[in-house]
Amino acid sequence: MSILVTDAAFGVGEWPRPDLPMRPVPCGFACPCAPCARAELMAFCCAQTRDVTVLRRRDYAQVCRMPAAPGTNLMCFSPCCRYLYQLGSDADCVHVRAVATGELLFAAPVGVFPRHMRLHPDGSRLLVAGGAMDEAYVLAAPGLNRLAGIGTRYACFAADFWRGGLVLVCATDGEDIQTVVYTLPPQALKPRELTRLPGQPGGLCVCPDALHALVSTREGLMLLDLIGGRLLWNLPQWALSVRLECRGALALVSGALTGQVGLLDVRTPWNGRVLVSGVEPQACFLPGGG
Repeated sequence: MSILVTDAAFGVGEWPRPDLPMRPVPCGFACPCAPCARAELMAFCCAQTRDVTVLRRRDYAQVCRMPAAPGTNLMCFSPCCRYLYQLGSDADCVHVRAVATGELLFAAPVGVFPRHMRLHPDGSRLLVAGGAMDEAYVLAAPGLNRLAGIGTRYACFAADFWRGGLVLVCATDGEDIQTVVYTLPPQALKPRELTRLPGQPGGLCVCPDALHALVSTREGLMLLDLIGGRLLWNLPQWALSVRLECRGALALVSGALTGQVGLLDVRTPWNGRVLVSGVEPQACFLPGGG
């Protein structure tokens, strides 16, 4: 299971397998962040220069260098690898750029300080949590025309696709902040509150089985039953992890308060391991085994 990690402390690294040493990836960025990968491409942003580089995985040759959206904190490739989506939290926007040339093709406003987006597996829709806004947005991809706005009672911090519908994670108002998890089944008119968890929200990732989701709050990383709303386990050491990815039963956890990247099996999470420690490391899975 190959993994790509970025951090200001060590730059960019790749694990061909978690049991092997990290392999440095040359990129020339002082503060690399927001890693993403698909097929034979990888990309990351520099928080200082606001540039993005796209590299070929097999030899780390640069495919393109392009500007980043202001405050880019998340990126993803389209399934065809022709487009790179950038979520810019400082400018409250999404940019779509051509991977081959870096040209800005589409842009759209989304929320206030948005920090989470998901591209549908078929590449047809982009889901963006509104950040400080009580709303999530479904945009056509790659053109970014707005297809729907989903109103929530509270500020929407994270969102993911689920069984033809959506899962939304919000933060309540006031001093005693709680994490509210909503589900929106297909054709439903409004989100349904599934459960409330203590503390402010971090990240969200719906598991491949579509029955569970990883939700991070100030209290820890939790596995949530999306049908009944039950918590199945909680790992306090991974509190407020904002980047969560699943590949089969494996979960990749980064953007945590501890400054660590972790890999765990959702069936036996207590056997998880810390891959690396840094300043603010972020990680993503690399497709395939290479």
